[in-house]
Amino acid sequence: MQITDVAKSSSANAIDPAGLRVCMVSRLFSPSGGLELYCHKIVEGLLERGAQVTVVCEQNQSKLTHPHLKFQLFALPKRKLSKSERLKLYLELTSAAVKAAGPFDIVHTQHHPVSPVDVATFHNHTVFRLSEVGKVWERLLNSGKVAFTPAYQARNDVDRQLARAAKCLNFTSKTCRDDFYKTFFLGTKPSVISYPGASLADSPATEPESKPTRKDGEPFTLLFVGKGFRKKGLDVLLEAMKELKSDKKDCRLLIAGLSKKPADAFRLARLGLNKEVVYLGFRHDMENIYRQAEAIVLPSRIEPFGMSPIQGMMRGLVPIVSAVSGVSEILTDNEDALILKDHLDHKELATLIGRLMNDRELASRLSSAAMTTAKEITWEKAVESTLVAYGLAIGDRK
Repeated sequence: MQITDVAKSSSANAIDPAGLRVCMVSRLFSPSGGLELYCHKIVEGLLERGAQVTVVCEQNQSKLTHPHLKFQLFALPKRKLSKSERLKLYLELTSAAVKAAGPFDIVHTQHHPVSPVDVATFHNHTVFRLSEVGKVWERLLNSGKVAFTPAYQARNDVDRQLARAAKCLNFTSKTCRDDFYKTFFLGTKPSVISYPGASLADSPATEPESKPTRKDGEPFTLLFVGKGFRKKGLDVLLEAMKELKSDKKDCRLLIAGLSKKPADAFRLARLGLNKEVVYLGFRHDMENIYRQAEAIVLPSRIEPFGMSPIQGMMRGLVPIVSAVSGVSEILTDNEDALILKDHLDHKELATLIGRLMNDRELASRLSSAAMTTAKEITWEKAVESTLVAYGLAIGDRK
């Protein structure tokens, strides 16, 4: 396992958060979701360490309360806006809300338009990413969208503005950082990698020490979590399921986060996977869903990090992730995970799944190691890395 502990390696730049006035900017403040959970956990950690935090957001769906926590809300007009218009207006409204709530020692945005800004955490790749990692037709289509679609251009403008204006950049993975530095020619601008933690917002106090073993005659169950069909690699996974079925492998796939639409039903019928694939829709009982599976698969084309694999790892699921996903940086192939080298190759993916199905000793070993790794991926480390970013930003400002 290779985890970059930025807080320790850059301790000279860390800042004492006690009494620090922090403005945390996010469109939605909530303990659910990916970006939202990340932001929520960072705010919790800052408050625990004595910081004074004001959350500037459009919606507050959190029940978090603390003597040093305040909220400043902003609202878009009720008229219908295009994506590009919405992003431009977000910059104006959010910046005004920050100014009204200030002054602050640190203005920290979670990939949301704002100015001025000290630290920007990026949760998504640039709009150019699919032009590098997609299939040929996806690359061409994405390049066309970037060149001619106002929404893509507005998103690119936001990313460029934040990346160049922030005193320090914060990324959830190295692969995301490299994408930004290459796209926007950022040179030697200081940055920090702050990997997300593994625990869910509503995780129990103690995690299971082992994963229940599959009984003879039961299908091997895979779990996919996410909303993106192609970006998350669900298309490749379904083709792999078809390959496994043709090889007489008894395998079942649970899909959490997506409801089955007519197009999905048609696709499953075409692939002959009506009985093997179950769409679960959006679920609030993810603890129960994780318990039903033995492996969690994330064959993403675009994945700045990928929190669902490590959340599954805490519960004993073996992660199978693509090499281009950020989470692969903190995993080791054949030690605590299986890494898909070619994220577009469904046959390679089917082979990896088949290995787990055929070798219970391998599956057990990887499951145990995955649980150990997940315990080392904590929100405490993410908060400490964030404080390093704050120290770099304040140092640069001085």
